[in-house]
Amino acid sequence: MKIKVYIQPNSKKSGYAGLYDGLPKIKITAPPVDGAANSEIIKIFSKLLNIPKSDVTISSGHVSRLKILDINTDKSCEEIIAILEKF
Repeated sequence: MKIKVYIQPNSKKSGYAGLYDGLPKIKITAPPVDGAANSEIIKIFSKLLNIPKSDVTISSGHVSRLKILDINTDKSCEEIIAILEKF
């Protein structure tokens, strides 16, 4: 399943920050340098969804704040957003 998210790097703490232009906005502490932000996004989603990191990939937006994540899970987009809102 693919999900489009907006990422805000260099935040004081990681977490869900509501919607940005209709997309889930995720704050992360990692800077957007040398793939650190992308690694943190993968780590966060794998932990929240209780799936291996290998089941979360960034299919588009490696150097952008707008990213499309390809998540290998049986959860629906609505279920993932509900999980993010508790994050």
